[in-house]
Amino acid sequence: MKKADEKKTADERCAKCGACTAVCPVYRISGKESHTARGRLHLLSRLINPSSTTFGEITSACLLCGACRDVCARKIDTLSPLIKAREHLPTSAQYHYVEKLIARKTLASPFLLRSFAKLRAGLIEHLPKSSGLRMKLAILPDDFLPTSLSFSRHSTTKNINKPKINYFSGCLARYLQRDIITATDFLTEQATGSPLLIPDDQTCCGLASFAAGSRKEAQELARTNIAAFAVNDLPILTSCASCYSHLRSYPELLADNPQWRKRAIEFAARLREFSSFFLEKCFVRSLMYPIKLNSAIPRVFYHDPCHLRFGPEKIIAQPRALLKKILGVPPLEPARGTHCCGQGGLFQLAHGELSRKIFTEALQDFSELSATHIVSTCSGCLLQWQKGVQEAGLNSQTCHLSVLLAKIIYANETA
Repeated sequence: MKKADEKKTADERCAKCGACTAVCPVYRISGKESHTARGRLHLLSRLINPSSTTFGEITSACLLCGACRDVCARKIDTLSPLIKAREHLPTSAQYHYVEKLIARKTLASPFLLRSFAKLRAGLIEHLPKSSGLRMKLAILPDDFLPTSLSFSRHSTTKNINKPKINYFSGCLARYLQRDIITATDFLTEQATGSPLLIPDDQTCCGLASFAAGSRKEAQELARTNIAAFAVNDLPILTSCASCYSHLRSYPELLADNPQWRKRAIEFAARLREFSSFFLEKCFVRSLMYPIKLNSAIPRVFYHDPCHLRFGPEKIIAQPRALLKKILGVPPLEPARGTHCCGQGGLFQLAHGELSRKIFTEALQDFSELSATHIVSTCSGCLLQWQKGVQEAGLNSQTCHLSVLLAKIIYANETA
């Protein structure tokens, strides 16, 4: 019976129970059955090489958050068929193809990313503070680390010890918000007594390419990253939740090449997720926790990245435990529970209105908390919250979890 069931398509295995509709952020806004996992599986099982723009819109209108797969009682992989459909979709049917192509190619090219970062910095410097374009380009937390402050120079080790861990920064930290690298380096020195080792040859993790159906491009980026970190066998820390999730999937992405799959398995085994890593170090290293603050303790809201809460490891408790360990109090929780922010990488580009409406729901729940800080570890989620909070005119400061923790610990040490 079990073998017979395995031969069935995902649509045939689907019980049409509707559990996926209850948790889908897109369906909750659009109300369209074609935007649910069961609806897409039904369409995918009946259409071969579709070329209509309508089908292109349907396949692209998914955040790939994994909520439907997580809640499915029959454990159906609801995402893989959708990714495969995007991979074989004709260019003429792809929804907002040009915008997503430009975003993909920019992320995949260090040269283009560096050029964009320089152009962005120059524009921000000359635009008025009231400029709408400045708001779109800035997307930085109000309390980001001053460029003149290097936490690592204030460490007791003064960088004299050899690195004990590699660092995969991700595109946001490397090119747009380098305060994340500065803060993570400082925390790593505090936890291990050594600075981070950051290979220069690393590139985009490839999630955007993979999500868009460009498998070959995603595979090339994966091979580049595996080679970049092959110079040693140290663990690999990453501060981006979405990068961590995709880096972990390299063995499946490179499964058709035995040699690279073996290297991908070894690479994935070395990965360390940010909050889990530093929570462990809190317990094994005798640091002063919780931090004693001279000022009021920040009222912190932690936003769960979907890639972590719906991933195989269910990294939900660790960031909360880490915050409680540092602050002495747990982060604030919305009355209606965790909510997707609606960013979804390329989803936000192609479906801006849907993205905004999904975020508005999350913002409404957040506004009831009176939080002073919003933190997360996902690059996409951070951009969504930074932009949304700024446009809403709220006073809450939005930053990466590393930045908040580093500032608190540094302030405690220098008080």
